[in-house]
Amino acid sequence: MKRPAKANQNGATVREIPDLPARFDAGGAADLAPDGDAISCEGLHLADFEWTGRKAGSLRLEACLVERVRWTGSEFGAVTWKDVRLVGCDLANVRAHRMNLVRVELIDCRLTGLTVRAAEWQDVLVQNSDARFLQMRGAVLGRCEFTGSDLQEADFQEADLRAALLQGCQLGRADLRGARLRGTDFRRSHLEEMLVGVTDVDGAIVDPAQAMLLARLMGLEIR
Repeated sequence: MKRPAKANQNGATVREIPDLPARFDAGGAADLAPDGDAISCEGLHLADFEWTGRKAGSLRLEACLVERVRWTGSEFGAVTWKDVRLVGCDLANVRAHRMNLVRVELIDCRLTGLTVRAAEWQDVLVQNSDARFLQMRGAVLGRCEFTGSDLQEADFQEADLRAALLQGCQLGRADLRGARLRGTDFRRSHLEEMLVGVTDVDGAIVDPAQAMLLARLMGLEIR
């Protein structure tokens, strides 16, 4: 039975967790199609193999547990994941034209340089992950949580991050210019050198120290 979405300390509804089966069938590299083909996996436990530097038209995962799989440097036309948990996986320098995620968790993953041209994420958790240089310009990120992750120099320009959580993250040189940030919770994150416009942070949630830092970044003089 799928658990209901929880509420944060402000009473706002946040992400739903993945609806995963109690048991999975065992899967492996043999379940992935050759280069250029569509890949589709459902109800599988995929673990401990490499699929690096490859190309596929699409990668569809549903109700899957994925552990310690390396996709490094691979390219996909479309990535569609629903009710998926990834633990200790490597998606560094993966490129995707479209990436649609629903109820997905990325825990202890390497997302360095992941580049997505058109992204729509709903109820996604990125936890304790290395996401430096993540390229998500114009992404729509509904009820998403980034916790304890390194997002330095990530590109979220023009992204819709309304009501997202970015807590305990490193956001140095992350580019959020033009992003929609009303209700976005930045508390406990490091915002030094974050790139953001004066009007972009209207309605964002920050602590007093962060408010003073943002004021300085915007050229305000506090006396």
